Amino acid sequence: MSRIIFIVVFCTVLAVQAEFPDDPKPCKYGDSGCIVKMINYLIREKAMQGDHEFNLVKLDPLPVAKMNIKQGAESPVNIDLTFKDNQLLGISKMKFRKIKGFGKDIAGGHEILFNAGKLSLVGPYNIKGKVLILPISGTGKSNMTLVNCDIALSFTGKPFEKNGETHMEIANLRLTTKPERLYYHFSNLYNGDKALGDNMNAFLNDNWEAIFLEVRQSMELAFAEIFRTIITSVFSKNPYAKFFEE
Repeated sequence: MSRIIFIVVFCTVLAVQAEFPDDPKPCKYGDSGCIVKMINYLIREKAMQGDHEFNLVKLDPLPVAKMNIKQGAESPVNIDLTFKDNQLLGISKMKFRKIKGFGKDIAGGHEILFNAGKLSLVGPYNIKGKVLILPISGTGKSNMTLVNCDIALSFTGKPFEKNGETHMEIANLRLTTKPERLYYHFSNLYNGDKALGDNMNAFLNDNWEAIFLEVRQSMELAFAEIFRTIITSVFSKNPYAKFFEE
């Protein structure tokens, strides 16, 4: 009987140890080149279906329950734009280019630089307000697409204990974007008035850069929360040291 118990316990320990994958193999602390390759591998191979061992959810398409872009009356783009039950498409095609941090000291600063060739937020929207003095209102389906967008994501790591091991919590996360182009399309503007809607969509796309500069901060804050959720999910399951080798 004791032999059976030993075998069961031994197999359980092996299962727990095997839960964290060794493909790709862990990188050394702070090894920027290796970490970039590992993230690109995970995005390329796992984004479409997710990965239980890394606690990585399916990323492409990524469900976005709610996202709000709101500008006050002091801005030329004075809008309240809400996206609900949308999907974010394009994460699986992102290219990660440079990593800073991720050393042995969790509490240091960390930075991830990457490019999204095409990143689209698609689904239901509601908008009201003014865009460069023109009134805008509508409820329907939308597509907001960033093209060739350089993204910089930085945060501070905070160590915390869980089950006797040290994990990393994300703090002070900041995201900045620099798109080459941004396209908007909102269906059913002005209660379905096609002429007014077509004119407004053309106006938004003709003036995309000026509009983006006005809503940039609100947009970046909204996207930052999406990436915070992804990173937190990965680092909350496994201890920080599991991701690296000495």
